[in-house]
Amino acid sequence: MKMCSDCNVVMIDNCEFEGQLKFKLGADGESRVSLRVPTGKNATFLGLPIAVRKDASLRGRMCPNCGKVELYVDLNELR
Repeated sequence: MKMCSDCNVVMIDNCEFEGQLKFKLGADGESRVSLRVPTGKNATFLGLPIAVRKDASLRGRMCPNCGKVELYVDLNELR
C-alpha cells in the first residue's frame, strides 16, 4: 500500500497498461510492456558474448484523488 506523495491518499496498485491498438504477438495474442533488467552476467550464444537480462512486467499505480500515475516492478518477479 503506497500513499500518494502529492495528496496523501492510498494509491490503487496493479493497474494494467493498454494502448489504443492492440498488437497481435505470441500465443496470448497481445503485446505487453516489460522492463529488461541487466544482471551484470554474460553468456555466449553461437560464440558471441551477450549480456544476461531478466524481464519484468511493468505495473502501474494511480492516485484516485489527483490522478498521479507511477510505474513499478514487482521485485519478486526478478528473483
